[in-house]
Amino acid sequence: MIKFIFFGAGYCSKYIIPLLPKNCEIICTHNFEIKESSDDKKYNLKRLCFNDFLKDKEILLKDVSFILNSIPPTEHGDIVINNLKENILENKKKLRWFGYFSSTSVYGNYDGDWVDENSTLVPKTSRGILRKKCEVDHLNLFRLNSLPIHIFRLPGIYGPGRSVFDKVRNGQLTEIIKKDHFFSRVYVEDIGSAINKSINNPTPGEIFNLSDDMPCQSCEIVRYAASLIKISNIKTLNYDDPRLDEKIRSFYFDNKRVRNLKIKKILDWTPKYGNYKLGLKRILEI
Repeated sequence: MIKFIFFGAGYCSKYIIPLLPKNCEIICTHNFEIKESSDDKKYNLKRLCFNDFLKDKEILLKDVSFILNSIPPTEHGDIVINNLKENILENKKKLRWFGYFSSTSVYGNYDGDWVDENSTLVPKTSRGILRKKCEVDHLNLFRLNSLPIHIFRLPGIYGPGRSVFDKVRNGQLTEIIKKDHFFSRVYVEDIGSAINKSINNPTPGEIFNLSDDMPCQSCEIVRYAASLIKISNIKTLNYDDPRLDEKIRSFYFDNKRVRNLKIKKILDWTPKYGNYKLGLKRILEI
């Protein structure tokens, strides 16, 4: 029996689970609320809160084959490493693959230039700083303990139920204008295919940018989405408008375009939805 543990089984896990081997035992942890899926009965799958996992950690981690950690870090560090490091090391003989979902926020601001996995990490936001520290903590498990760690730096994730279409209010979309400011993104289904490639061809110690082929300004996406759903009423907010929510504003602190050439070369991965136009059209088809 193959055992796959998702620490923080959220949106992306729905697109990874169907690609796992049929003989896979799947354990999904959640924060405080267990988020069941209508497809759960198709799989040998168990869901439980993280604190309940800790109570039976010796049993649940026994003979684990794959681990994917997608729990966001806190100021105290990574909850999985803090609570389960020794237990994971005790079971490392059968552990084939350990993935960690990081973020492209670790790069910081590059004023619109391209970044790749060799770029210097200069995060200024709390999100980026915490993610950078967590990457170091995970990679130390590879360097010092030979755990098969794989780091995936994710940009903005979108897909069904999580896209610009879900931000329509009263037949209106809002675009935020900040000239020459670029975002990268990735369609959730492409995350699933990349993880499937990786677990079938482990490359311990590697860091991969997992993004599409077309970084662009956010206003381009809003305008294209509006054209697809025949909305002509687009509200415009400048980045320095005091009405702009501060959390949203913080996402505009960093300006960079993310290269994905490394994962294409090493894992022979190509995003099915290589640009936002393909991804948005797909969402409307579902």
